[in-house]
Amino acid sequence: MNLEAHLESLPERDARDFGRIVRLLKAQPEVEPSPGLHERIAARLPRRGRLPKAWWWVPVAASLAILLSQVSLFQRASDGGGDTRWLADNQEADGTWDPARHGGVEAFRPALTALSLLALRQHPKAYPQEIAKGVSALERMQTADGAFGGHDGQARLYNLAIATYALAICGADSSALAQAIAHIGMCQAPDGSWAYAGTQEGNVAVTAWMTRALASAETCGNTDASVPLRKGLRWLRNHVRDDGRMAYHPSSAPSDTLTALSACSLIEAGKLFPDVQALGIRMTDALNVHAAAPDSYRDYAKIIAFESAGKTVSAESVRTQVRQRRHDASQDQWRVAGGQLYMVALRTLCRVQ
Repeated sequence: MNLEAHLESLPERDARDFGRIVRLLKAQPEVEPSPGLHERIAARLPRRGRLPKAWWWVPVAASLAILLSQVSLFQRASDGGGDTRWLADNQEADGTWDPARHGGVEAFRPALTALSLLALRQHPKAYPQEIAKGVSALERMQTADGAFGGHDGQARLYNLAIATYALAICGADSSALAQAIAHIGMCQAPDGSWAYAGTQEGNVAVTAWMTRALASAETCGNTDASVPLRKGLRWLRNHVRDDGRMAYHPSSAPSDTLTALSACSLIEAGKLFPDVQALGIRMTDALNVHAAAPDSYRDYAKIIAFESAGKTVSAESVRTQVRQRRHDASQDQWRVAGGQLYMVALRTLCRVQ
């Protein structure tokens, strides 16, 4: 039984009530029925006819005992390995997710809070309270200039792009989103790109994330996102190589991660600007479906690119590889920055259950 899938099929009120009951059950300590419980109950039941009123509680107690003894098994079955539940259980009291507590870098707390929030957002009826707390936490982390912290350019821009994207997807307060969009515009270079520092040339990775955030914000009705979005898309489009691949910089080697992330950005934004959508779809033809080394970021980028292009077979093939590489997660090159929190959030975003 997949709990999230079942909740998604229920009406809003029923899903909320049923989810509350499940969370209460999961909060109970695991109980093992005493030996011979079922036999003792059966021996005391009348052989025929209706139960006396005084005995109504016996089958109820038996059922509850069995149910509570299966809580941990139900939990594992309901979220496909427990990744989604793990994220919900490891949310901090203030609504954030703390990467430092799970082997990551504190400077990326806004970005990793946003990624964890996006992962739970895939099951809105199962985790409504956690999602609401996460959105409020992102809004509180926003600084007066619209940014989301980070001591260096890399952390600052990834925090800004991914947090803004999460706010747009989750329908956050319009003023928080507007402030974030304004700050994204201020950080954009004249050529339409974004770079870790003002003296550096444009960076494909952070530019692709910024365009995803801007496209989502414009879809939500934020018209201020239009101009920086068009400039960012033009820059990405002009940096696609003849073979459909992308690299960090013109002199760098091409990368599946950056090709996939850029392709997804162009396809998603193509809903607003159809002239770039076809280019993004063609770029997915250049992606290698199979890869040997574990890299959750690359796998996530390829899955969302293939799905955006309608190539569901290729997306599922990458998912299968992610499942097979779960035991190699410690070898992921980006684990040092995001820790276990990063690994679980991306695996959940890949819908690897």
